[in-house]
Amino acid sequence: MTEIPLFPLPLVLFPGGRLPLQIIEARYLDMLTACVRNDSGFGVVMIKEGRQILNHREEQLPSIAYTGTLAKLIDFDQGTSGSLDILIEGQCKFVIRDQYEQDDRLMLAQVEYLAPEVPATIPEDKQHLASLLESLLEHEAVRNLNLVVDLFDATAVGGRLTELLPLPNLFKQRMLEMKNPLARLSDLENLITRMQDSQS
Repeated sequence: MTEIPLFPLPLVLFPGGRLPLQIIEARYLDMLTACVRNDSGFGVVMIKEGRQILNHREEQLPSIAYTGTLAKLIDFDQGTSGSLDILIEGQCKFVIRDQYEQDDRLMLAQVEYLAPEVPATIPEDKQHLASLLESLLEHEAVRNLNLVVDLFDATAVGGRLTELLPLPNLFKQRMLEMKNPLARLSDLENLITRMQDSQS
């Protein structure tokens, strides 16, 4: 097992996904400094309950999901008022085996990294999902992430669609925890169909 710092967020990041963040809390600025110095990463985990930012030191830390994604810093820029604007990229999934905190309230965990998913090509009856993703990649905010996506790879398409579509976080977390990329595509297709039907 490996010890990594955790960054709880109200969202889900997949391996291969990119995410812009604005860092303002000292504990996370210090964490990023250590990550750059050690060429290491940190764990992005979904907040199940509680707050992302602590208003005072005695405030309870958020309740988090136990499966997350190791992230590495891709780019950064000094923001306004002492903040740091960063771009991170998901590397691999992990499961938390033990969780604790530092004196500065930074959450730490002993994690077990999970093996990459077995590669799978998108079947013909799911090609419309790749087309949907292709259209999402044309949006300006998404283009700014400079994502490189293999539109024939089920893991890549499922991960990017889950991140980019306005889906409930608990559903996104369930998609992250799935190991079968084709089953993930089927569940995405079912939910997208239900959402489209409810709007018609």
